[in-house]
Amino acid sequence: MTKKIEDYSHFFKKSAFIGSLFYLSFIATIVVSIYLDRTQLIYVLPIVILSIFFDYINITKKKANPLFIIALIAILASDVLSFYCFDTCFVWISTLTSVYLLCCTLSLKKYLQKGTLKSVLSFSVLVSTLLVSYILYAIVDLLIIFLPDNQLFFVFLCAFSLIIYIITLAIIYLHDNYHNSAILLASGIFTFFQITLIAINEFLYYDRTFTVLIVICHVMAIYLFMNFIAKTEVLNPADITEKFI
Repeated sequence: MTKKIEDYSHFFKKSAFIGSLFYLSFIATIVVSIYLDRTQLIYVLPIVILSIFFDYINITKKKANPLFIIALIAILASDVLSFYCFDTCFVWISTLTSVYLLCCTLSLKKYLQKGTLKSVLSFSVLVSTLLVSYILYAIVDLLIIFLPDNQLFFVFLCAFSLIIYIITLAIIYLHDNYHNSAILLASGIFTFFQITLIAINEFLYYDRTFTVLIVICHVMAIYLFMNFIAKTEVLNPADITEKFI
């Protein structure tokens, strides 16, 4: 009994330290993005990603999903390259971002359950799908003008990975089998806005405000996604209540 109490005490102390590290580094990242040159983010943003990694390991222990760990390593490398030299490293940044999105998608595979989707043909779902598709089409169409042909493949790879990721999140959310699936949807929304804002900020119109929004969306997307896969237990298909439109 005493050992269990000590274990819980150690867990909460470690969680409190990691949580403090996350919030302090996140605030520092926002401050740097507001007042300093964005290249300085290379010194603070990786700390935020590492704190999310340590938080995930602390929560899941030996049950940590290797795919999500690979995703975090990929996005960490992508962030460093983005602030080091975006134009020169664009191919690597796009590839690593695609790896992140695909690994996150694969890590959600166990949450996908067969069943009837709730309100899949509702007006709001159709409008949202059309809006997302149009924004992606418009961004890719503009990038085609600015990028050489040898880089277009990586643009389409990243766009394809994002579409697969968003669709997976939407299916899990629409099945409505998990009480906290809303945070997963929020993570997808943050990811979508982050990637589209990066395209606008880097190729179309640079603005410091966009950089701040990109940083916030980026961190929140990863943090919310981590919270979902770390704390949400996979349901037994037999325990799922069938939902009909």
